[in-house]
Amino acid sequence: MSWWRRLLGAPNGTVGTVGTTAGVAPPPTIEERLAFVQRLLDTAQATANAEPSATTADVLDRVITGITAAFGVKHACVHFVREEAVQAGTRMHGMQSCPVAAGPESLVPHLAGLEKSAMERALTLGQPVQISQLSREDIHDLAEVAGFEDGIIVPIAYQGDAFAWINVYAPNQRRFDEIELGLLRTVGGVLYGAIKKEAFVGAVQRIRSTLERHFSPRVVDKLISDPESFAEQKSERLDVTVLFSDIRGFTALSEKLEPDIVAQMVSEHLEAMAEVVFAYDGIVDKYIGDSVMAVFGSPFPQDDHPQRAVAAALAMIERQRELQQAWGERVMSPLAIGVGVNTGIAIVGDVGVSRREFTHLGDTVNLASRLKDVAAPWQILINETTYERAKDVLDAQPVAPLHVKGKQEPVTAYEVSRYRGDRSALLATDSAQPPAVPAGA
Repeated sequence: MSWWRRLLGAPNGTVGTVGTTAGVAPPPTIEERLAFVQRLLDTAQATANAEPSATTADVLDRVITGITAAFGVKHACVHFVREEAVQAGTRMHGMQSCPVAAGPESLVPHLAGLEKSAMERALTLGQPVQISQLSREDIHDLAEVAGFEDGIIVPIAYQGDAFAWINVYAPNQRRFDEIELGLLRTVGGVLYGAIKKEAFVGAVQRIRSTLERHFSPRVVDKLISDPESFAEQKSERLDVTVLFSDIRGFTALSEKLEPDIVAQMVSEHLEAMAEVVFAYDGIVDKYIGDSVMAVFGSPFPQDDHPQRAVAAALAMIERQRELQQAWGERVMSPLAIGVGVNTGIAIVGDVGVSRREFTHLGDTVNLASRLKDVAAPWQILINETTYERAKDVLDAQPVAPLHVKGKQEPVTAYEVSRYRGDRSALLATDSAQPPAVPAGA
């Protein structure tokens, strides 16, 4: 007998059979075996080469279709050991060809229990279990309802970690040999890769969603593609420009409005302010009520962060004016914002113990907040350092020395009225359109 006949199983004998019981249907011909092997190999190949846009549920559909076609059976399914780790849609796709689905709804819990008991036995043994070898009490009701006589339950593991069962249910008793089991394990291993890929993509999406609350898309891309560059940054001193803004008169107004209206207005305001900050490649350090703290020049250095902060402040003023018009009759008086901007050295890094937070600390941050506190409605106040480093592109006038909380000496500050530089050079490359700024900017 030639090697390939011995490998695939010649009509006069089958090698490595599992469950050789009496009355088993005759083994397939060589041609049938070749077709079977090719179908399962095609299934594994299609699973491995799935399009990047294909979901795990799509891949699972192909796996089930390929297995049922290869074995010529009605029922085949994939169950997951830890179902909570797999998306609900994926779980349902794996079970849509399960014999449990063929039973009446009133019997589904009972039938599912029978199948789970059989699968857990295979997992405990760490090897495939043939249906005909199980006690009839374990599986009889399920077999009777679904119309199968035999089958195989193959636990699938990767690096010792069991994650799924592949179940194939046959209408007649039959042999399942090592080639069939090996191919099922191969298909299962490829499926494992698809599931892990989906979990990884889902995790990245969740991380991206969290980061995008604070960072511009460009910064998020860098953090995700090169996390070491950020993770290695311990608490350090960075030259930054800090911006604070908040709505004037909002506390009094909120006492006259319904809470849901107040919440909606705050959300719209914070979203609009964050869009402006991101457009100028800044980050949102935190929200404090209706106040925004933004930082430019962090976590990655920017030579022009004072200019970016001032241009963003002007754009924020105009965006708030647009919101005021959109809110219309919901507010009885203009809801202006005041902005404070300060350039200097800040301590940048994680703070806290059990709940750590990336933030900026120091006198530079405090003074920006104080300038915001004393700014008049629609006014932008910048400190002397910001003015000196950006005066070539600004129209700004000095104001009377300011007495602010935490400072014994008066603070020199300037009121910004216009940005004369090229704003387009400051915009992040992923900003579709420049944010609106006051006329004449």
